Amino acid sequence: MRIKHYICQNLPEAMSLIRDDLGDEAIILSSEEMSDGRVQVTAGLDDDLFVEEQAIQDDFPSDDIDFLDRITDILEFHRLPQPLINRIVGDASGVPAHEWHLALAGAFDNKLSFSSLPSGPIQKPLMLVGPPGDGKTATIAKICARQLIQGQKTAVITLDGSKTGGLEQISGFCHRLNAKLDMADTPNELRAAMARRSADELVLIDCFGVNPFDQAALQDIEEFTQTVDPEIAVVLSAGGDVFETADKAEAFAAINARHFIPTKLDMTHRYGGILTAALTGKLALMAAGTSPQIADGLTPINPVSLARLLLPGEEDPQSDLSQEANQAHVPSPFATGTRR
Repeated sequence: MRIKHYICQNLPEAMSLIRDDLGDEAIILSSEEMSDGRVQVTAGLDDDLFVEEQAIQDDFPSDDIDFLDRITDILEFHRLPQPLINRIVGDASGVPAHEWHLALAGAFDNKLSFSSLPSGPIQKPLMLVGPPGDGKTATIAKICARQLIQGQKTAVITLDGSKTGGLEQISGFCHRLNAKLDMADTPNELRAAMARRSADELVLIDCFGVNPFDQAALQDIEEFTQTVDPEIAVVLSAGGDVFETADKAEAFAAINARHFIPTKLDMTHRYGGILTAALTGKLALMAAGTSPQIADGLTPINPVSLARLLLPGEEDPQSDLSQEANQAHVPSPFATGTRR
């Protein structure tokens, strides 16, 4: 594989240079935001990957079909509201790319924010919030599994011990995944539980399920967050009504949620709710739940993998998401305390 590195003002500019230098068959191996706001992108040229890329382009020939029309069709399939389609297509039209998914990735890079899953201990605990049944506890387990594979320590504090079967479920996960478990029913108990944690542990807080349209319930969460000032990630199921999902995201953003983990992508074909929620709530996409499997069911996400995920007609679009996300790295906001 021939590999080249680029430092540019933004991802669309980098992709344009990559296309000029390496041709249409080039792939992005990694991308990283630098401290001065520029991006450093590594791209490669590989014959085997060219065959895979060409197969995708055969489905969407760029020579005789306007790829902006193709992007519009795809976003309409995923049920995005027309104003958002117009904004995204408008951004895509300014990306100098000959393939629809690269133009769409450039638009996503401009319109959306992305963060990465924590790896190892971070300054603040990571709290997962969301409605009941959307996969918070399973996502906690998947993060614990990633930590275990990487040889990192994890501690879980559950605020949901009163739910029938809830404590048994999280206890079982933590036992199998070698994660410490604590329980807190009040903000003071949460403060005490945090004080028992060691500096080398990633602390995850499994919040009780809450109706985002219940202001009293949101205030209950705020009482806990004021105690430990966590990073908050919203967990919402994919496939819901785009406006309802956006309203939920906006409600959680009002209590300082800044990250977004959509779940159950394997159970839906339309992802408009994901994009609308991220845009409306100004939430950074952190990862996506693409499988019920604990060991490998949580996949990092970036502009290119998100664009390819929307590709209709693929037998397993989640596999594209996994492959692309593993090739591209999105810098974590936890390490520097900054956000895009």
